[in-house]
Amino acid sequence: MERFDAVVIGGGAAGLGSAYRMAENGMNVLLIERGENVGEKSVYGGRIYSWVFEKYVKGFQDAPVERWVKKERLTFLDERESVSIEYSSDETCSFVAILTKFNRWLAEKVEDAGGLVVSGIKVEDVRLNPLRVVADGEEIGCDAVVIAEGVNPMLAMKLGIRSDWKPEEVAVGVKEVFKLSESEVNSRFDVESDEGVANLFVGYPVFTHGGGFIYTNRDTISVGMVVRVDSAMKNKIEVYDLAEKFRAHRDVAGFLKGGSMIEYSAHLVPEAGIKGVPDALHKDNVMIVGDTAGFVLNRGFTIRGVDFAFYSGVLAADSIKEAMDGGDAGLAGQIYERKVRDSAIIGELEKFRKALDVLENTRFFNDYTRMMVEIMRGIFDVKEESNRLYDVVMEKSRGRKIRMALDFLSAFRGL
Repeated sequence: MERFDAVVIGGGAAGLGSAYRMAENGMNVLLIERGENVGEKSVYGGRIYSWVFEKYVKGFQDAPVERWVKKERLTFLDERESVSIEYSSDETCSFVAILTKFNRWLAEKVEDAGGLVVSGIKVEDVRLNPLRVVADGEEIGCDAVVIAEGVNPMLAMKLGIRSDWKPEEVAVGVKEVFKLSESEVNSRFDVESDEGVANLFVGYPVFTHGGGFIYTNRDTISVGMVVRVDSAMKNKIEVYDLAEKFRAHRDVAGFLKGGSMIEYSAHLVPEAGIKGVPDALHKDNVMIVGDTAGFVLNRGFTIRGVDFAFYSGVLAADSIKEAMDGGDAGLAGQIYERKVRDSAIIGELEKFRKALDVLENTRFFNDYTRMMVEIMRGIFDVKEESNRLYDVVMEKSRGRKIRMALDFLSAFRGL
């Protein structure tokens, strides 16, 4: 039976972060990916926050970054019109990447550091006492296992580390990628070749828990819709239909005109925040990281997942190394539990615990989105007489001022 210091299951950001960190620390680590190639099954919107990669990955300046996000837009849509808020800065904390390419690059970094990466193999089981992984009918011995199987936690559930997701705890997203020339992307979004735009949309066509997005790649545009599973079920929503309606809207279609669709994908995303994190993140020396552990933060206007995933993998790797250096590898799971609970991951999820309650309020997705569009229409709709801002706001908010005040107070506190 082959033996490693640790086996990492899953070749996404979390698994790659763990394997890379261990390989960098001189550990004998094996990463097993079910897809035929690392990155093949990787699906996400497009934006990644850079801090964790700048801190932990040597040579990050050579990463396959498509564009650095220099413009942030939040757009409120009704059926015909829109209102956008834009923030622009030369300073940036995030970039857009094709996750397939980015994860393959990370896998190369793992191998360059001395780790072993194998793909096209499914892990069938993780067995305890003694700890071993069963893959392709073979048993592999190890001192620790890091489960990074993503949002479908089959092994974690089998081991009893976490339960399955409930419909209100996950969202389903559909993403389409449209091919354009680099110059077309630049001109349509008013950016230079190394600059990108992250545009989130609220309202049409879902008007419930979810929204749309556009991210600018170098010579493609990623566009899609996300809706929470329970809302899709309750309202009998076909997510693909939503994606079609979204890209046909006048304020979306213009960005895509003349482009050809080259990719279509769908994916589940954890949406429960801190409430989706299980009470324990390990069993013996088996640890869960990334989406498997529920490490995703949705604040409505920012969504963090890839950076948390990679960082949790780093924390798992450091825990295993610390336990081995201390002469008792069996303590890795306990050390990991402590490190994560003391980390920025749990700190951020706890800080924004009430964000889930705010985003539970469908008035932000429907009533207030429509009202904002109506107010802007009233301000700029000039005929014989113009409308006073005060009159427009009072008219559009009639009968709901107290409710609005309470809702927006909760949003300011929670988000």
